[in-house]
Amino acid sequence: MTFTVGWDYTRDQIRAVVGGGTGDALPHRDGTVVAGCFRPDLNPDAPDMVLPGSGPQARHWAEQFSRQTEPVPVFLKIGTDRWCYVGRYRVAARSLDPAVIDGHARAAGRGDVSQVLFLEAADPRSARGGRLDERAAESGE
Repeated sequence: MTFTVGWDYTRDQIRAVVGGGTGDALPHRDGTVVAGCFRPDLNPDAPDMVLPGSGPQARHWAEQFSRQTEPVPVFLKIGTDRWCYVGRYRVAARSLDPAVIDGHARAAGRGDVSQVLFLEAADPRSARGGRLDERAAESGE
């Protein structure tokens, strides 16, 4: 199976293709991040910017993702076990600056952000937020 931009998948379908866990924002296998699965309520500027949590696992896998050069498939949650594929992304920049973190954490209404990852699309046809916002509104979630 290959992923198609704009189509939605379950976490089990994503896992069947790339591996990793079904509950992680950054599923990983063999020490490598294999996908990004982000909730827009926690990451309002995803897929362009994501806000990893402050727990040790979240920090570790965010750091690992920032070291990787290969893009990974990225999905945004649009409903209960519905994740819309938006394209392949890699980390372009990472900020550990407390002022940057605080500003983005406040804007997202979160207090558990450890860093800010700025992502770049590897594919020219990657989806952007407006289309996904429409899909989420259609689903009622």
